[in-house]
Amino acid sequence: MSKIICPCYKVTKKDIKKAVKDGATSFKEIKQETKVGTGCGKCKKRAKKISKKILRKAK
Repeated sequence: MSKIICPCYKVTKKDIKKAVKDGATSFKEIKQETKVGTGCGKCKKRAKKISKKILRKAK
């Protein structure tokens, strides 16, 4: 089971990886795809950090 990054929308690390695999090339696109960080905003900093790490690996 993948760890939940965004409790508001139940977005997991796996969901972020899938968004990148499906073509997201920035945190903004990951946000549009998964809604991560768009609820209460508490996870935004962590989600951005994780997203950037995943995007770097995807290159």
